[in-house]
Amino acid sequence: METLRDMKKGELLQIIADCPAAFRNVPEEVVKHGYTLAQEPVKKGQELFFYIIA
Repeated sequence: METLRDMKKGELLQIIADCPAAFRNVPEEVVKHGYTLAQEPVKKGQELFFYIIA
């Protein structure tokens, strides 16, 4: 979430995670800190992709 604070409003951040708990934790933290998911998380193999709008 630190990276998002340094981004301009409307910029897109991609997060790639391989921890299964991230599927739930990342979206919760995004909302908690007032940001928005650009789309639902995408799973490709073991990796999870999150796209967050600053």
